[in-house]
Amino acid sequence: MRRNPDDDEDPFGDLFGEINEMLSGMAGDETEPVDVHEYDDELRVVADIPDASQDEIDIQCDGRILAIRVARDPRPVVKRVDLPAYVDDESAELSFNNGILEVTLDRTTDPANIGFQ
Repeated sequence: MRRNPDDDEDPFGDLFGEINEMLSGMAGDETEPVDVHEYDDELRVVADIPDASQDEIDIQCDGRILAIRVARDPRPVVKRVDLPAYVDDESAELSFNNGILEVTLDRTTDPANIGFQ
């Protein structure tokens, strides 16, 4: 079998990477990082949200997923963070300073664990 020297080249180049980048931009998925820090009694979520004001930010939590919504024009931003532990969604404390959002949530037990013996 003869080997063609062009076989080593990817015929699509970086086409798939460009498509993924374009689709993530259309979905409002921003590249700003979101970090989750675990402590004994709480979780702290730190998100970089440049060019936003605190009035534009809304958070929602269902105990396991934290949603951060930024109502900015022309396109709103939504970040979903899968939390590594269950939290009390009523305990959320929010601070925003210089484009850094910090949300602190108290840990709680798994609501499905109702203590059968």
